[in-house]
Amino acid sequence: MSGLPLPHDTNSPYTHALPVIEDDSGTPESAPEEVETVHDADWHRARQFSYDIATALPSHWLPLQEALGEVLAEDVTAPIPVPHYASSAMDGYAVAGPQPWTVVFPEPVETDPRKMLTIPPRELYRPVLNLEPGEATRIVTGGLVPAGARAVLRDEYAQLSEEGTVLTIAAHAPSAEDIPYGQNIRRTGEEVAAGDVILHADCLLNPAHIAFAAVSGHDMLPVRRRPRVTILLTGSEVVEDGIPEPGQVRDAFGPQLPTFVEMLGGSVDQLRRVEDTAKAMLSALTEAPSGMASVLDARTEVVITTGGTGHSDADHVRSALQELGAVFLLDGLAQRPGHPTFLARLPEDGPFVVGLPGNPLAAMTSIFTVAQPLLAKLHSDRPPATRTLPAAEDLPGQKVTALVPAYLRDGTVAPRDRVGANMLRGLAHADVIAVVPPGGVTAGQDVEVVPLPWR
Repeated sequence: MSGLPLPHDTNSPYTHALPVIEDDSGTPESAPEEVETVHDADWHRARQFSYDIATALPSHWLPLQEALGEVLAEDVTAPIPVPHYASSAMDGYAVAGPQPWTVVFPEPVETDPRKMLTIPPRELYRPVLNLEPGEATRIVTGGLVPAGARAVLRDEYAQLSEEGTVLTIAAHAPSAEDIPYGQNIRRTGEEVAAGDVILHADCLLNPAHIAFAAVSGHDMLPVRRRPRVTILLTGSEVVEDGIPEPGQVRDAFGPQLPTFVEMLGGSVDQLRRVEDTAKAMLSALTEAPSGMASVLDARTEVVITTGGTGHSDADHVRSALQELGAVFLLDGLAQRPGHPTFLARLPEDGPFVVGLPGNPLAAMTSIFTVAQPLLAKLHSDRPPATRTLPAAEDLPGQKVTALVPAYLRDGTVAPRDRVGANMLRGLAHADVIAVVPPGGVTAGQDVEVVPLPWR
């Protein structure tokens, strides 16, 4: 029947949360545009390709307490003036007209003492909302200034009669004759007028921004949506704590990769460890662990895998993706370390899959090549920037671009040692990643560097 959702394909290894609606317009659907796989892309092309292939996600609204640290998606205006009422800047007396002033006291809301017991203490008395010339009333800092008041006389300069009913300016006041009009009164809208832009798009929201938005009357703010990321860690030889036995290695990704992804604009929804089998990887992509959504049903935008990206029988990430019909967009990078890195996408505009090598340095440098620009585009950020610095010494070239952890020295960049694909010591003490072209760089020549987000 036209317009009813079609049943899900029972042969599909995964399902979608949204129903498929039959198109009864009579116009056949166009076939999806084929994307040609880019093999062994050089570093610059891979970064640009990873940025261009994605589409920025729509913004969304978050409560103020959750918006801290996010990027504002659009200008925000004040719905009310700030302050939104005339208030006292001091404890003292609101006064109308010239002195002396007769003190006006708030009246009780109820004359029956028994009923007064049922009323909350703060609601026992009606506030004084209007003053006539020659009248004054007690007021506290932030209190509503009654209509007709011309100023607030602070407590230090207030002189009351013995009965407490007549107020004058004390003799030791700066001016015992009069009080300037508007003194100690915060005028309506003196900080912000209704409709003023209070926060500008693209600002990184800090505690002061959140506080300013709150006093301006906002409960939520529009922010750029972070792409949802699932991390799948492979490696049967990996242990998560303690001293590893011979043949075992410590987990270098689990303790830091989620935070690394957050630094780059992503939001990690799931972190799961997967056995080194094709069946386990297929299951990780299509089946949900207890109490969780599967990668596909959760509408994850990006999946990051570690290890198993090669072409041997021991590497299972590729075979699992191929069984799901994934399209490989980037297959291999012309860089060292990190050559086996790939970028794929599951069918029907499914999640992107960033396949990182298992060697720690190779994986982390490849994040800057593929994952960083991909996440930047999804997060509506500009392409990640690099800069150039003169080399402190000769940087020999390799057959392909070399990504070398380096440090800054007197305005120049120098390479760290111990920077093999499986090593982390050099990166742990680096300031930047030097992008060394195949021809190398001589001392004093400019070399491109990638800033590290934690430096």
